[in-house]
Amino acid sequence: MIYLVPIAFILAGCSHKPYGRSCPGEVSTLSGQVTGHSQAWVFDEIQRFTVTDEGTTVHSGYLHSANRALYVPSATTSEGFLAQRLSTDRFRLIDASQDTMVTWTCPVSVAGP
Repeated sequence: MIYLVPIAFILAGCSHKPYGRSCPGEVSTLSGQVTGHSQAWVFDEIQRFTVTDEGTTVHSGYLHSANRALYVPSATTSEGFLAQRLSTDRFRLIDASQDTMVTWTCPVSVAGP
């Protein structure tokens, strides 16, 4: 019985790792004019996400929304970007000072057997 407790903690810790997906992205101005494309790994943790692109990693931080039905869950990253979770498969980073945003649309997740 004593050995089951540590094993349960280890298994619980392993089951909460973020699920990473390779996602295509669209780079655009804040007004929506497309200026390029991106490919990045997005690790979704529901309340936050991480984007890794060409060796650079950005953590969204904890996403907040006063009312998720009306407002997009958002956070300001330590780099000063606005991070948004648009849906279960769409993520955005905005750099207002550079008039740039990148929106990644990930392939739909498929539940395992």
